[in-house]
Amino acid sequence: MREANWEIAIFGTFDVENYGDLLFPLIAQAELAERLGSVKLHQFSYSAKPVPDWPYAVTSLTELPEIVGCLDSVLIGGGFIIRFDKEVAPAYGPPIPAIHHPTGYWLTPALIALQHGIPLFWNAPGMHCNEVPPWADQLMKLALEHSRYIAVRDKPSQQALARFVDKANIAVVPDTAFGISRLLDERHPSAEFSRLRELSDLTDPYIVVQASKGLDAFPAFIKTYSHLFRDFRFLVLPISPVLGDNEANVCEDLPGRISLPVWPHPLVLAELISQASAVVGHSYHLAITALAFGVPVFSSANLSVGKYTALSRFETIFPLPKESETDPHVFIKLLGKSRPSPTVSATVDQLTHHWDHIARKLREGETNTQPALNRFWQSLPNLLEDANQHSLALEAECVNKERRIDELSEVSDRFRAEIVARDDRIVALESESLQKQRRIEELSKLMGLARSEIVARDDRIASLLNSPSMKVTTPLRFLMRHLKRLTPE
Repeated sequence: MREANWEIAIFGTFDVENYGDLLFPLIAQAELAERLGSVKLHQFSYSAKPVPDWPYAVTSLTELPEIVGCLDSVLIGGGFIIRFDKEVAPAYGPPIPAIHHPTGYWLTPALIALQHGIPLFWNAPGMHCNEVPPWADQLMKLALEHSRYIAVRDKPSQQALARFVDKANIAVVPDTAFGISRLLDERHPSAEFSRLRELSDLTDPYIVVQASKGLDAFPAFIKTYSHLFRDFRFLVLPISPVLGDNEANVCEDLPGRISLPVWPHPLVLAELISQASAVVGHSYHLAITALAFGVPVFSSANLSVGKYTALSRFETIFPLPKESETDPHVFIKLLGKSRPSPTVSATVDQLTHHWDHIARKLREGETNTQPALNRFWQSLPNLLEDANQHSLALEAECVNKERRIDELSEVSDRFRAEIVARDDRIVALESESLQKQRRIEELSKLMGLARSEIVARDDRIASLLNSPSMKVTTPLRFLMRHLKRLTPE
């Protein structure tokens, strides 16, 4: 087996300004060259990027069909790239409509590699609680079952992929960015690192603050206890400009605030992090780089969710300081670069075994995956026809449901009409009842008046009957009545 001129492709989002994504090819190049000798690493992403405008040359995926036959192996990832949602980054998409988004930069290259008998390696990518849609099940099963080596960076990703291939065949390894410490010589800073420090007047000690939204609690904390931080500078550093990191996100009145004139090369950015007294932010790879160099991390991320669960076991990652909850003296005691923890050292050792395994498996040469892909192409018409039949069945079911909905809507309309009519009758009855009640009240008043008049009349009659004049004239009236009877008419 040859030990020179290896042609290896790595696939991911290497065409955007995102610190973590830009690290993966740099680390892969160094690790593979150390084990295999002369390695030409081809970085594939949606858009082509030339040097010196970019840290390294990136080849557009539109060229993959012509180049793939020259490759010795394919690496997928790392980073959060096993995904199916469309919101990868603002305005980020394929250069031509024929390339599916977002599987075009990870799943499709994996299948193309298998079609050409090229060894396929999953270089510790992640899923971060991402769901696989049903239409991709057969493609995922095909790609994973015939991969030479599958490694993911956290247990949630392993669990998500376990329904497509035996879980025992999915290794969980640390994010390969932990290997950044092997690329830098801390005893000999780079010329660009020294130039940027001098240009920005960045003196020791300094704390890196991620230039992202959602970290307002930290500047408020520093301003409240500014007298305790007079000797510190605060380097406001964009970690992921493509996802919105910008110096303007951190208040300008932060005491000791410093920003850089340019966004640096990812290795220079790593140097800046490696020499800090602490880092503050939510970036996954900001935290990993700091941990790799023994720099304490103060994170706003929830370490119990998704990819961040892989960081929860490290001793020097702490919650973001808050003005009302954090003792500033305790915070200051936690500051300062030290030797990487034993946990970090063990993590780097795991990655050594990861790269050793890839190099060993790569030396095994081509794979015999073409028959499996050919069988898949044979079955593809059936899969498409089944999918079409399923789609037609669903469509018919939808039509039936729509009809049923229309029927129910008509019934509902009738019920509504009956309810409206009933309500109208109720309103009419209530109005009629109100009128009758008013008439009853009027009659009650009239009866009350009549009773009063009768009582008054009875009182007047009784008064007349009992009067002296009535009593004196009683004999006379008696005589008059008898005389009327005796007198003929």
